Amino acid sequence: MPEDGDDPQIFGRKRQSHSWRSPMRIGTILLAVATILAAPVLVHAEAVKPPVVSTVILSASPRIVRWATVYKLPDPADHDPYYHVEVIEKERHTPPWQFKRLAAHMVVTADALDRSRQRQKVRTYFYKDIEFRGSYRAWRAQPLRQREAGVCRTTILECIGAAGTIAP
Repeated sequence: MPEDGDDPQIFGRKRQSHSWRSPMRIGTILLAVATILAAPVLVHAEAVKPPVVSTVILSASPRIVRWATVYKLPDPADHDPYYHVEVIEKERHTPPWQFKRLAAHMVVTADALDRSRQRQKVRTYFYKDIEFRGSYRAWRAQPLRQREAGVCRTTILECIGAAGTIAP
C-alpha cells in the first residue's frame, strides 16, 4: 500500500496544494475571529461608567453599625440639589448578608448629610442597589411639590426615627 505522501490521490480526490490549513489562511481566520469578539467588548467597556458611591457612618456602637450609602450626588443640570442615599443597619459580628435596610431611598440636603456624619472608622458593606434604583425612580416620578416635602433637612437618623435607639 502506498504511503500518504506517495499517492497524489487520497479517497478518490486529487490533493490540493493550497488548503485551508496554510499558515496565512489560519492567521487571517484568527484575526477575523479576534476582531469580531473584541469589538463588542471594547464598545461595552467604553459605555460603562463606574458608579460614584460613598459611605457615611451614621452611628457605631459595640453592637450595631448604621451607615448611609450615597448613590447620587447633587446634579444642578438635572435640577436636583440633593444627595440620594440608602440607609443600612447591621449588627457587628454577623455575616455580611444579615443586615436591615432602614431606608431604600432617602433624599438628604448637604447640611443634613454633614450633620449625620460620624468621624469613626468602621467596616461597612456594599449591597446591590436594586431597591434604591426602584425607589429613586418612583421619587423622580412624583410631582415636584411631593418630592420637596420628603427631603431630610436635620440628620438622617432623625428623619428615619432611629436616632434614640442605640447607645453611644
